[in-house]
Amino acid sequence: MAALKKAFGASKGARIVGDKIYVSDGTQGNYNAAKSACTNAGGQMASPQNNDENQAVLVIRNQYGVAAWLGMNDIVTEGSFRYPNGNPIIYLNWSPGEPNNLGDEDCVEMYDNGKWNDKSCGDNRLVICEF
Repeated sequence: MAALKKAFGASKGARIVGDKIYVSDGTQGNYNAAKSACTNAGGQMASPQNNDENQAVLVIRNQYGVAAWLGMNDIVTEGSFRYPNGNPIIYLNWSPGEPNNLGDEDCVEMYDNGKWNDKSCGDNRLVICEF
């Protein structure tokens, strides 16, 4: 892990928080494409579990200047947002009035202020992976 931290630490699209490394190369895609890209790389989609992790993801998101996918979703049970491992989310940073499920929104994006919004999974957003 120390070698990974050293390698990614100097990268533009990478941030380290505790034992986690968040990385993006600027690629965008829909939720399923983002999930596949992160899984194929040996990680998962960025899924912040506290404010420090959320801030790390925000820095990467803002470097690219586009909304980013987060790994949490309510695809299985409407209104019950969960982390990629199926556990209920423990840290919340919803934008006021969200989640509102306006038009079948089962996935989560991050705005430029770090707040979250539920979003249609078919839209393209920045891919940020967590290792």
